[in-house]
Amino acid sequence: MPYTLLDYLRNQGLRLIEAALQRVVGKDESYVTVEAQYQQTVIQRAWEQVPLPIRVMMGRDYARWGALFLRLREEYYDLSSGTVALRPNATARLLVLLRQWYGSGAKADAAPSPAATPGSPVPLATLVDAVAPGVKVPLARPVATPPDGEGSPLVVGIDLGTTYSLIAYVDAQGRPCCLHNRAGDLLTPSVVLFDESNTVVGKEAVLASAMEPEKVAECVKRDMGAKVYRKKIKDEYLPPEVIASLILRSLKADAERKLGPIRRAVITVPAYFEETRRRATVDAGRLAGLEVLDIINEPTAAAIAYGHALGFLDRSCQSAAEQPLRVLVYDLGGGTFDVTIMEIKGQEFKALATDGDVCLGGKDWDEELIKLAAERFVHQFREDPRDNPVSLQELRLAAEAAKRSLTERMKATLFVNHLGSRLKVEITREEFEEATAALLDRTRLTAELVARQAGLSWEQIDRVLLVGGSTRMPMVPRMLEQMTGKKPDGSLSVDEAVAHGAALYAQTLAPGQGQAVPQASFSVTNVNSHSLGVLASNPRTGQKANRILIPKNSPLPRTVTKVFKTYKPNQHKVVIRVLEGESSRPEVCTQIGVCAIRNLPPRLPAGWPVQVSYTYEANGRLHVTARVKGSRAVVDTNFERENSLPDEELDLWSQYVNEELSNKAE
Repeated sequence: MPYTLLDYLRNQGLRLIEAALQRVVGKDESYVTVEAQYQQTVIQRAWEQVPLPIRVMMGRDYARWGALFLRLREEYYDLSSGTVALRPNATARLLVLLRQWYGSGAKADAAPSPAATPGSPVPLATLVDAVAPGVKVPLARPVATPPDGEGSPLVVGIDLGTTYSLIAYVDAQGRPCCLHNRAGDLLTPSVVLFDESNTVVGKEAVLASAMEPEKVAECVKRDMGAKVYRKKIKDEYLPPEVIASLILRSLKADAERKLGPIRRAVITVPAYFEETRRRATVDAGRLAGLEVLDIINEPTAAAIAYGHALGFLDRSCQSAAEQPLRVLVYDLGGGTFDVTIMEIKGQEFKALATDGDVCLGGKDWDEELIKLAAERFVHQFREDPRDNPVSLQELRLAAEAAKRSLTERMKATLFVNHLGSRLKVEITREEFEEATAALLDRTRLTAELVARQAGLSWEQIDRVLLVGGSTRMPMVPRMLEQMTGKKPDGSLSVDEAVAHGAALYAQTLAPGQGQAVPQASFSVTNVNSHSLGVLASNPRTGQKANRILIPKNSPLPRTVTKVFKTYKPNQHKVVIRVLEGESSRPEVCTQIGVCAIRNLPPRLPAGWPVQVSYTYEANGRLHVTARVKGSRAVVDTNFERENSLPDEELDLWSQYVNEELSNKAE
């Protein structure tokens, strides 16, 4: 694994560049002399083969890359015969030029200075300064976490939200506390601005989004588990883990201003996050330089904070009720929605059922306001502000502000600006609630479903707990009271409850550190939000089906073992395709990963037993084991997940994230 860009170009990029250059060897010289043809056949093809993190670290400077290849054209090719041939020692010439071009010894006449290249956030000379051939330089900050006992003993809880994020810790008196960011706010907008020189997270990024929306990434939590973020950022599709890691890194840096170095954390996720999204969240924490002790469901974290507030976590347990307390946690955040029914009995927190929607939250209420305002603008001016990225982003900011106003007042005003025209739009709370009634109804149906899955009537549920900033909308507690017959409990801060619970949970994983008052231990039992199965074939019909091994709402951790059979005689391998979903039809389920047992013994008959075991951990992570009876063939792995970043690519992205941090510090 190369540690610098020059290492990469020498160890891997050299072969890539040389392969691109040799693509035209033996062809007519026009493939090299005609600029457009050389650009398309050699330069562009080579650039597309460079790993994305390397391209990003090179400042996305395609012009510099093209200039390198134009210089190589003179050094590498012999065109004297009218066809493309190689000069003597072409490879050596290539390596020398690469050292000149991207190394510390770059000459002014050989290549432009990396530091002077417009739009280059990572000056390459600073990465490869004084690097001799064969010498590797370590990363600016290693990904590995220091051993126990080194670094700060503090652990933190992080609520990584779709629209806002928080970080909390447990103080010396055992109280969970959220930390302010550089701007003096508890809530940090989960928005990242990719500026020319570095990245900016938070309020400044929000302000810039109205003028430069193409440089801003927001609501990245909705893309976790996908291969790339939904839109290009400065001409590249970035993995969502990388963008999320920049938010986490910013939270970490803000907390370190008060607490000192932080290395370990618990990060919260929606209860309805599937395995790939959970893995992506852990990877984001790793990229941010954190050891992720665990991930915890947001409703569970809120219930822990609630139990703490009631005194259930008092070591004496004097405040703990003798009868279990059943709490429905209604968590409506900026971009995700969860409902979980928790049972609290003393210091035991047990999830009974959970459901939700990872693409439903306050942003969807904003979109309805945007629609109302845009339609009135179209009626007045025959132009749609949603067609212009800048006008749309400005309208989004105005809609969010109007939504907050409608929480406190019966009427709100927002202004729509587009192509020099300006319209004042007044919207009443009644109009807003009518426009968003379908969204609210989706949350009601989910809450009713969870109660049925838990086997409880509303009379058997003791409290309804509000979590998430979007629960401030008056329509939410009104609907819940009408449905359950209970007035929702607003005793906790809807913004801070999840972070507080995560910090309390983190403290149990590193007990007694930094505290004068020892914290009571407690146990947490979660349930899985999605069924997990394996793709299997019917031996008689050949029809494929999802064979569920761990049903939805099973208490975790849980291990299940089933025996399957080989499909045909002399089968050489067995492929385990892990499916997530409730249906027996594979096409409506999600394949979240695959692993394989290869090199099976020869001449195995059809129907030979294959034992498959799933271990679903308490944090929602899956471990797969499969073995063939009577054979040493076995796979015991966390399996290859769909859309997950490989370890080597994670290390490359880690270097990028660390360089972004270094640039910002400067």
